[in-house]
Amino acid sequence: MKREVLFYSLLICSTFLVAQTTFLDRSGIRANIFTGYHFAANNVWKTKQSLDGNVIGLDIGLVQWGLKNEQFSRVYGNPRIGLDVRFIKMNNTDTFGYCFGILPTFEIEMMHQQKWSVHSKISFGINLNTMGYGLLSNFDNRAIVSPVNFAFDAGLLAHILLTPYLECNIGTGLYHVSNGSLKMPNGGINIVYLNTGITYYPKFQVHKNYLKPNYTLNENRFYYMAYGAFAYRQLGYFSDLKSFWVFSCVNQYMYRINKLYSSGIGLDGFYDATHALRQKDSLNLSDIPENKKYHLAIGLTNRFDIGKLFIPVGVYTYLYNNKYVQEPVYLRFGLGYQFHKHFFTGLFFKGTINRNFKLQSDFMEWSLGVRI
Repeated sequence: MKREVLFYSLLICSTFLVAQTTFLDRSGIRANIFTGYHFAANNVWKTKQSLDGNVIGLDIGLVQWGLKNEQFSRVYGNPRIGLDVRFIKMNNTDTFGYCFGILPTFEIEMMHQQKWSVHSKISFGINLNTMGYGLLSNFDNRAIVSPVNFAFDAGLLAHILLTPYLECNIGTGLYHVSNGSLKMPNGGINIVYLNTGITYYPKFQVHKNYLKPNYTLNENRFYYMAYGAFAYRQLGYFSDLKSFWVFSCVNQYMYRINKLYSSGIGLDGFYDATHALRQKDSLNLSDIPENKKYHLAIGLTNRFDIGKLFIPVGVYTYLYNNKYVQEPVYLRFGLGYQFHKHFFTGLFFKGTINRNFKLQSDFMEWSLGVRI
């Protein structure tokens, strides 16, 4: 425990020192203590005892108040853009170890008053895990096998003004870690958390520089998106691992509510052997008929535009070949980049909601698409 306190203290001091020499006019530093509950992907193999449990940690980061871009600021006002470093001491550290996350974050305003504001927060980054699955050394950690993983964080964060330069932060959210099924086993880490702390702006008075967002839309509201994507995944456990490619074709008919948010209907097509293999573990890839690899799904899809970046969030269920699907509901989200008026690329995550209502990673897909 003494080593951990010393480590965190040195980390805070060094971060403050670096920050003081690299501040921009609108920048600040924040530190939040972190506590949450880990919903483990599996139970202990021999005793069936739950591996769920409480975790603690620390978030430290730099935050920028808006961008020095007039066109961006006219629409989005002063969102918070930051880079957080996250340290988590997992429950059952001999099994799950520690998490070290690097998370670019974006906060968009939902409510604002003179002394406080509430923001929605989303982060995509990487997570390093000190303990992973080992057939002989760490069999019960079937949540994570690779040391480097994708990390996703979504939640709410309230800021309360204490002084012209100092804010109190109170937040909650979901932290998800997986490798996108690039390597199995990969049950994933899911943590529901609370955090609280402070943000300090040494050269910037927050309440005097507030700029209200303006999402009013004065252009065509309907548009169509389509993209093709591919993914590589493993399925199975232990000595019976099967690796294969997945291809998807996505069509989305969207209606723009405002400049920030669009909603619509999505139609997903997949060439994917996952469901047939899950139905019968003893099958080899060569044993699966081609017609069992094609699937079609429909769902509600949403898109949040932040400059040239966008965040898709959708909930889907299978329509075609659903008799081979044991768990029919899945989520799709990720991060896209609209590099041209009509063309975009993205890294999107597909995850199934399993029978225990936990998010189970299917795959990460790399995409290229068109918007008209």
